[in-house]
Amino acid sequence: MKKNANWWFVMRKNKPQKLLRIMKLIFLMCVCIATSVSARSLAQQRITMQLGETGLKAVFKEISRQTSKTVIYNDDLLKFDGKVRADFIDVELEEVLKQVLKDQRMSYKFMDDYILIVRQKDVPQTVSEITLKGTVVDQTGAALPGVTVLVKGTTLGTSTNIEGKFSLQLPETQNMVLVFSMIGMKSKEVPVGKQREFKITLTEEKSELEEVVVTGIVERKAESFTGSTVTMKNEDLKRVGNANVFQSLKSLDPSLMIFDNMEFGSDPNKNPKMTLRGASSIDMGTEDLDIKGTYANDPNAPLFILDGFEATVQKIMDLDMDRIASLTILKDASAKAIYGSRAANGVIVIETKQNESGDLRVTYTGSVTLEVPDLTSYNLTNAAQKLQLEKEFGLYEPTDMNGEDVSGKELYMSKYKAVYAGVNTDWLAKPLHMGTGQKHSLSIELGGRDLRVMTTFSYNHIVGVMKGSTRDTYDGSLQVSYRHKKFNFRNILNVTSNVANDSPYGTFSEYAAMNPYYSPYDKNGFLVKNAALSVDGLETTEFVANPLYNATLNTKIENRYLDVTDNLYVEWSVLQGLKATLRFGITEKRTSADEFYPANHLKFYNYTGDDLFRKGSYQANTGHMKKLSGDLNVRYSTVVKEKHYLFTNVGLNLSDETYEEIVHKAEGFPNDRMNDLMFAKQYVKDTKPSGKESTIRDIGILGIFNYTYDNKYLFDASYRANASSQFGANNRWGSFWSIGVGWNMHKEAFMNSEIFENFKIRGSLGYTGSQSQDAYASIPTYVYTLDRTYTGLLSSQLQGMKNDDLKWQRKMDYNVGFDMNIKRRFSLTFDAYRSITDNTLIDLTLPPSNGFTTLRENAGEVINRGFDIRTSYTILQNVKERSFLTVNLNISRNKNKLAKLSDAMNVYNESQNASVSGTAPAQLYYDGVSMNAIWAVRSLGIDPHNGREIYLSSRGLPTYNWSAADQVVLGDEMPKFQGTGGISFEWKGIGGNASFTFQYGAQMYNTTLVQKVENANLSDNVDARLFDGVWRPGEGGVKPYRAPRYRDPSTGNWVTPETKPTSRFVQDRNEFALTNLSLYYDFYRYEFLKRCGMERLRVSAYANNLFTISSIEIERGTSYPFARSFNFSLSVTF
Repeated sequence: MKKNANWWFVMRKNKPQKLLRIMKLIFLMCVCIATSVSARSLAQQRITMQLGETGLKAVFKEISRQTSKTVIYNDDLLKFDGKVRADFIDVELEEVLKQVLKDQRMSYKFMDDYILIVRQKDVPQTVSEITLKGTVVDQTGAALPGVTVLVKGTTLGTSTNIEGKFSLQLPETQNMVLVFSMIGMKSKEVPVGKQREFKITLTEEKSELEEVVVTGIVERKAESFTGSTVTMKNEDLKRVGNANVFQSLKSLDPSLMIFDNMEFGSDPNKNPKMTLRGASSIDMGTEDLDIKGTYANDPNAPLFILDGFEATVQKIMDLDMDRIASLTILKDASAKAIYGSRAANGVIVIETKQNESGDLRVTYTGSVTLEVPDLTSYNLTNAAQKLQLEKEFGLYEPTDMNGEDVSGKELYMSKYKAVYAGVNTDWLAKPLHMGTGQKHSLSIELGGRDLRVMTTFSYNHIVGVMKGSTRDTYDGSLQVSYRHKKFNFRNILNVTSNVANDSPYGTFSEYAAMNPYYSPYDKNGFLVKNAALSVDGLETTEFVANPLYNATLNTKIENRYLDVTDNLYVEWSVLQGLKATLRFGITEKRTSADEFYPANHLKFYNYTGDDLFRKGSYQANTGHMKKLSGDLNVRYSTVVKEKHYLFTNVGLNLSDETYEEIVHKAEGFPNDRMNDLMFAKQYVKDTKPSGKESTIRDIGILGIFNYTYDNKYLFDASYRANASSQFGANNRWGSFWSIGVGWNMHKEAFMNSEIFENFKIRGSLGYTGSQSQDAYASIPTYVYTLDRTYTGLLSSQLQGMKNDDLKWQRKMDYNVGFDMNIKRRFSLTFDAYRSITDNTLIDLTLPPSNGFTTLRENAGEVINRGFDIRTSYTILQNVKERSFLTVNLNISRNKNKLAKLSDAMNVYNESQNASVSGTAPAQLYYDGVSMNAIWAVRSLGIDPHNGREIYLSSRGLPTYNWSAADQVVLGDEMPKFQGTGGISFEWKGIGGNASFTFQYGAQMYNTTLVQKVENANLSDNVDARLFDGVWRPGEGGVKPYRAPRYRDPSTGNWVTPETKPTSRFVQDRNEFALTNLSLYYDFYRYEFLKRCGMERLRVSAYANNLFTISSIEIERGTSYPFARSFNFSLSVTF
């Protein structure tokens, strides 16, 4: 059988001009004469090239460039492996062609827009032109606009119009093949033969991101992979928000719990806390608050991999979302064990976009964001209500019922006059505004087949709802890839600069505490330092700091960092199926922080006497981090006898990370313009410069093996061994492994392939590890004693104990699940898991007699179990109209408990119970109990006769006395299940999305009821619920809360009770939140895009965090309020 020919067209980048059309017979002779003259002129065109020994393709390409004519040839007819001499200086084109073709038994024919290369015996005197036309439809018969139609092996082609029709004029050649392609559809090749009209049907296909799993080390075929993963494309992430990755992930996958920060709300300068499938480490809260240039290590956060290299939570938060190509969450051992010692908390792999086409493309995205404060959780009293409460609870009466307080009555009258004069200050609004931010991103792609360049620049200006709170991120990246024969080189250089400013207005809680009958201004409209009211005839001794005054000073609270990262990738295709990949990365990060408060800041109001000169403070932090990392992986894949697929990978990795930060604290800054450290009078009293330093080195080896039989039966295995400087000399190396099996049931003959597009059953087990501990946890560390000497010599003392037996914290994961897809309409993924973390690392508290307070030790086990369910249903889909309607619902459950705790934890629990002096519950850890358990004493309520709380002791007896020994587990902060869901649609370019999150079955200790109702400080503003449900003497009846101040019926004196942790304030927390509404319009249907040189134009609008409905009424965002955000963006590609 004759082999189909593959025709090549070598041309300039622009499309070739159409051949002259013969319009009327009477002009035939003129056209022929013109053609002959044109051909002769072309033949006489003079060519200069000095290519030396080269191939014919290179010669044809150069001829095309100099003549602006297309060279048509058949690659079956040319000896491409041979070389020809192509050195010509000012030689006619015809002579050039004769020279290079003389040994090829080929000839040529000049035409208007073509130079045709054919066999000598087949040289035609004329070449006829043919017209190919037709229609392209989908499986339903609907026309497909925008389908690319190309002659195979060439760039000659066209695309279908809005009606799915195409028309293409070509010179008639043998064995021509048309290729029809469109994103989201399977490409189709159709031989032309004698056919001139076509009706082509294209079918849908899975996207590339669904066909492979990106693990960050090697790409795996999804069909043969046994791990539990979730992959999201850029459009999935941006469908629910464009602020940052974490905002989107919170609405997409409930197994990754990103917690609401109940204290710092929407503060743009705070990193989120998160866990994937539950916490596996006990966080003992040993964060050093003076270390500000870096962010504290979260022992339960997942590992982030950015373009194959480890990245921090901070770097991911500041990452430009327009750069992201895909994000993959690796959940079980089969998926994540390849990262060994760092993978216990799960792995999130992010790949940035690459220049795939090599064409010149420019993309700009700009957006404006409005941040609006959300104060719906606050229920504070107004001026009249607050004054009424103060009077009812005897704030202006003497403590002794027999005494008399004249000044109290006068103070009450001064406040009464202010209230009824109309003073009712909305203090919550004073430090807030609507923050208006902006974001700009520019991407430029260019290059050719072998060399491609992509550069991006972005600027993100975030303005928080607290005045003066901002975050500015400047980011630039340069990606260069070069392919040479069997080698592929890629280098990514990224530079990120960030400046974060905290609000000079202080914390939001200061304003929430201000009484509304106070005014921040005097009668002349000037800010006052003391907001307290003056009392007629009496000297005012009360001082109430006006927090607005501090905002007028030259306060500075700023953090900065500069991150430079360069990653190099070299891939060598050694043989068919054998590849070697070398990666090397270097990251250098410099951080600094400045916190300056001038002398007239009200925090120094109480400084008197000898301390006056100490007013004003400055803390300066400078840090430097450097990390070198690299790995070498060699992988081989092959298919044996068409049914046995083998894949194997071996690798070696090395890393070295150093970090240091120095802290200087100084005081004595008499003027707010003297805001530099050099103006300080001295170091802060009884302090000296301090800091932190660490060096961590790692080495590891990796092995991966996969076997698939007949694309049905799957087996995965991986092994990694790591050695780290963080662990004891007796346990330097750690071993981590995984085994996974799977069954592609939809491949079986008894399954209906028309219904089940995919049905995979899988299971896995394996060990992973964690390295969240301090760099020097296992080795003895010393500190010099600089303030004294011994016989003129410096002395040192032991700061950290040696622990040669410190072991790797390891986690055993068990997972079973299945993936199902029915008719590409309904998809369901289910996973059930159980994990056991042994050798859990904690900082053990030691008696002071040891000379140091903590020791890092292995303390016990943490057991997590739960399930994940992901569902999606496409209600409507029409490819022709670019229309779809999809709903999704995802549910996750996780429960944990502790086991085999060491005796050291009992010592810790005893110290926690002994320190319960306030109203908040202690964090206790016992065998068989959740790490998130809420401990308190069971309450029988408030005694209606005397207002005292009645507790239930551990022996089951009522008592008035609170005892730590009577505490029991009364709730769990983790919900029984949590979930996400939403609906998305598009119709003829108009699209939108609505997303929500929910949780059920959690409990929470209501600190607002404790601090602003029962134990409210009546000198500050309080919760309006103080009017209701509070026991008062003489009223009778059962009430849930005690009054913050009442007269003891037995003594007649005023009593201010203190509430210990009690079951009365443990409340259910069930929530539903509308996290996203978005709407966009894509102008793909409009012809003006092409006329303007645009490839794509899209406008979008987002509304995020619109509302939260909760069963618990508690103040959210106490130090920094939550916010609703509204975003408007435009994206255009040229």
